[in-house]
Amino acid sequence: SGRLPPGQLIAIMGPSGAGKSTLLDVLSGYRKTGVEGSIYVNGRGRNVERFRKQSCYITQDDRLQPLLT
Repeated sequence: SGRLPPGQLIAIMGPSGAGKSTLLDVLSGYRKTGVEGSIYVNGRGRNVERFRKQSCYITQDDRLQPLLT
């Protein structure tokens, strides 16, 4: 579990394979399978559709390479 205080820049750091990208996938709503728990935004349960309109998540370059044409 964790808490990100408002008005602060947060860095998620760790070695390769530690789960940083997976955590961001779950928080952003891009990953839903194999995950359980609750995510709150400003004290309320997160509405994924509204959250996606209010935030931006850019994935790692190496995860996008297979999609390039």
